[in-house]
Amino acid sequence: MQRLISAFVLILVGLHYQRYRQNEYKKYRPYYQWWYYWLRDTVNDRHFAIAYGTTLCHKTDVKSCVYDGAAVSFSVVDNKQNYRMQKYEFHDRNRFTVNGTFNFKILSDTNETLFEIIPLNDDKFQIRGNMKKENVNNVWIHEGCPKDIEIEWDLTLTRIYGWYAQDIFEGPDRFLEGVIMWNTYSHTAEVEGKLTIKGDDVIIKKDAGFRAYGDGNWGELMPSSPPKQKPSAKYAWGWYYVNIPSDDKFQELSIIAGTGLSYMDAILRTMDGRFCDIRLDGKTHIELRTMEVWDMSFESCNDGKVHRFDVERSNWVNFTDSFGNATIPLRQLVTLESDSYLITMDFNAVANNFNRLLFAFTDYVFSDFEGLGVSTDLLIIEKTTGKTLRNETLKSGGVEYGYLFDITVPPLPT
Repeated sequence: MQRLISAFVLILVGLHYQRYRQNEYKKYRPYYQWWYYWLRDTVNDRHFAIAYGTTLCHKTDVKSCVYDGAAVSFSVVDNKQNYRMQKYEFHDRNRFTVNGTFNFKILSDTNETLFEIIPLNDDKFQIRGNMKKENVNNVWIHEGCPKDIEIEWDLTLTRIYGWYAQDIFEGPDRFLEGVIMWNTYSHTAEVEGKLTIKGDDVIIKKDAGFRAYGDGNWGELMPSSPPKQKPSAKYAWGWYYVNIPSDDKFQELSIIAGTGLSYMDAILRTMDGRFCDIRLDGKTHIELRTMEVWDMSFESCNDGKVHRFDVERSNWVNFTDSFGNATIPLRQLVTLESDSYLITMDFNAVANNFNRLLFAFTDYVFSDFEGLGVSTDLLIIEKTTGKTLRNETLKSGGVEYGYLFDITVPPLPT
């Protein structure tokens, strides 16, 4: 049986879609949520990634609750200098607060604000953080940097484009299994402010040489294989992003796509979701959504029909770091087709583009291999005229591949 949904509703993504949602989900179930930001220095091929998150499982129905609290991570991928680093802090859940819409805040033992997200209006928000030497006992993981390295940031993001990928699924999700949800509320933004790493300042200017990306995830289940099966690369998520900045923001191009296959439960079995927002410029906006569950297919597109939404992975390599070994694809080819457009994004990464982002939940850690500054061949064809709108190689693509790898991590700080 196949069912087709071809509906389109314009969603103006505001603070409502960035909100903290734990109180909307079942109290007896574990819950996670995080906010993720990627800052791109295009001129220097330098990338900074910041994630704020919570993992809450204490006094829920899970048998094992190892990771309960709030975490913040800071990562650098500098392709020009061939340098990578990342640092994670983990804090007691009592040091974490959320007020208002999503005013995320983590306090020190002396009630000093260490990390916060401050919504200023629907299109502007401020992110701050301070990884201080005095809080070295909260450091969980550090790679490519000393444990006590000091990192501070104060950045303001002003949205250019935003999209709420899974708006039509959020309501049912709360009452079903709480599968991972995704919200690209600011997939292209201007950014300004300052980063300070080990005393060295990085000035972020509000111009086309710098851009930021912001999204969020939440839910009660991470992507996973069926019970009693070993972790499998089949049950993975993917994330694909290209952006071409412009001094005239109305001419800015931004494409964000995400895919995920996950086991749900004995009744729903597996669910395959794919979501994409295409902004060719300020007036040309195409949305693609597909969902497969049981033998039914659902789709929505504001440009006729979803003809293709495919991901091909190849050039598999072994990736080794301090957490163990994993196999990841260096090449991922994304093909998108609606009635009017055919788009391919061919991501060709090298191993040094990647960091392994870690997302702890209940008693395991999810590995998300994130490549930043990836060489990407972008082709966009307008089918109605046969005209090639874009055919170029970008050096600033973003790509991910994540699933439940076998992993060895240090114990949480005490």
